[in-house]
Amino acid sequence: MKAFKQSPWLDKKTGNLFRDEFRLINDLKVDPWLERVDPRYQPIDVYRWIDQHDGESLLYRGFDTYAPLFPVIAYNGQVALWISPPPSGYGNAILIVVGHDATGTLRLVGGNDFPEPADKGGTPLSGAMFFDRYDKADDRGKECLVFDTVSQSISPDCKSLLFNIRRECEHFHTMPIYITVLTDTGSMFHAAKAVVMGVTPADFSYEYFGEVK
Repeated sequence: MKAFKQSPWLDKKTGNLFRDEFRLINDLKVDPWLERVDPRYQPIDVYRWIDQHDGESLLYRGFDTYAPLFPVIAYNGQVALWISPPPSGYGNAILIVVGHDATGTLRLVGGNDFPEPADKGGTPLSGAMFFDRYDKADDRGKECLVFDTVSQSISPDCKSLLFNIRRECEHFHTMPIYITVLTDTGSMFHAAKAVVMGVTPADFSYEYFGEVK
C-alpha cells in the first residue's frame, strides 16, 4: 500500500529525470540563448515535443498509473527516494505511446506488464494511423501494437542508452520507462528509470571512523 496521499509523480516539488527536462525547457523559453552556446542545455526531443503540445500533465498521469511509487525510508523516517518495483517481482517494463489521433486529440496509451523492447526495425505508424488501429483492436491486439510501435521507434544508436537503463533499474529494483512519440513525420524515443527523488535526509550521528574488529 502506498504510504502517501498524493503520488510524487504529480507533486511539482519533487525531482526526477523527466521533470528536470521540462524545467530546462521552461528555462529556455526565458533564455533561449543558453541552448545555442552550450549543448548541455539542449532538451531531449521527446520532452520538447510533449511540452509543445501541452502534454506534460498527461505524461505524469501516465506515470502515476503505470509506475506506482513506494518510498525508500532513510534517516529519521524521511524518504530518500521513491521507486516503482516490477509488479511481478522481476522483468516488467513500462511502455508508453503518445500522439495525436485523427481528430487532433493528444492521447497516451501503454502499460507496465511488457518485456523490455529492443530495436526491431521497421517504421512506426503515424499517430492518426496508430490510434485508428488501437481503437479497433482487442486488448491483446492493443498490447501487441504498443510493443511493436515502441520497438520500431528504437534506433540502433540507442543500444548504449538501453543497456544503461536496464542496469540502473536492476540496481534500484525499479521499472524502466520507454516512451515513444508519434508525429506526422516520424517517431521519437527515449527511456529512463522510474525513480523520484526525496528530501536527501541526513543524520550526522551515524558518521563513524575507526577500526572494525
